[in-house]
Amino acid sequence: MRYITKKIAIPFEGDHFPQESLELVRKLNELSPVWLSATFVPEVDYSALWSMAGGIAGAVFVPEIPDEDAIVARNGARLEEFCRAYSIRLTIHKDRLDFALPLIRKEARFSDLMLLSGTHFFDNIDSRQPNTYMKDILHTAECPVLLLPDAAYMPENIVLAYDGTPASVTAIKQFARLFPEFAGREITLVHLDGERDAPLPDQEYIEELASTYFTHCRLLNLRINHRDFFSTWLPARQKPWLVAGGFGRGEVSQLFNRSFVAEVIREHKIPVFIAH
Repeated sequence: MRYITKKIAIPFEGDHFPQESLELVRKLNELSPVWLSATFVPEVDYSALWSMAGGIAGAVFVPEIPDEDAIVARNGARLEEFCRAYSIRLTIHKDRLDFALPLIRKEARFSDLMLLSGTHFFDNIDSRQPNTYMKDILHTAECPVLLLPDAAYMPENIVLAYDGTPASVTAIKQFARLFPEFAGREITLVHLDGERDAPLPDQEYIEELASTYFTHCRLLNLRINHRDFFSTWLPARQKPWLVAGGFGRGEVSQLFNRSFVAEVIREHKIPVFIAH
C-alpha cells in the first residue's frame, strides 16, 4: 500500500527541544513518509499575556528570556541534523514574532497533524496542564493535535472514545484517514455508560463506519465511570493511544476542565489524539 506524505507541525517554544515529539516523528516516518514543519515561537506570548492578564497563572510576571536568536540557531541546527540522519523532509519557517499563539494556529491550518508536549507546552507560564495556552490551541487548531507524554511510544492499542456526538465521530474519521497504517492494530471503540444500561448510540452506524477503516474493531459499552476508566481500565492496555473529539469555541468548551480528556492530559502518560 502506498501512503501519502503526512505534513506534521511541531512548534519549538523557547529553549525547549521536543525530543519526545521528534522520536515519534522518526518512528512514523519509518511507516510512511513524513514532512516535518517547524516554527520557532517565543517562550512568552506577549499578545496573550496582554489580552488575558489575570487569566493565566503568573501572567503579571514576565520571565527573563535568554538570547532567543542563539536558541533558535542552536535548536535549528540540531533539528536539521536529526532530519538528515533519518531522511525526514524538513521545512523551518523563519517568520519570528512576539505572538506565539497566532503563529501556532497558522502552522496548524496548513498541516495534517500537530504534535505538542502534554507536559511542557508553555509550562513556564502555567505548569498545570491543560493550561490556558493548550486549551486555546485545542479549541482553535484547524488540524488534529496529538498530545505526547515525555515517554512517547507507537501504539499497540488504539482506544476510540465514542459518545455518539458529531465530535467523537469526526475524531475517529480523521484518525483513521491520517493513520491508515494503524488499521490492523488492536482497536477498541469505547462508550462509557456509567450506571445506566443504555445501548451504544447509533450502534449500527458506528459499527459500519468502523468496519470501513479498521481490520477489526471491538465495540465496548463500559458500565463504569470516567474515574475508573482512567485509573484502572485504560492503563491496563498495552501502549494505548486515546482518540477523542475536541472542543470548539461554543458552550461545549466550558466543559473542558471537567472532561475525561483533561484527566488524561494531566497524567502525562498516554498520547491523546484530539480532533474537532
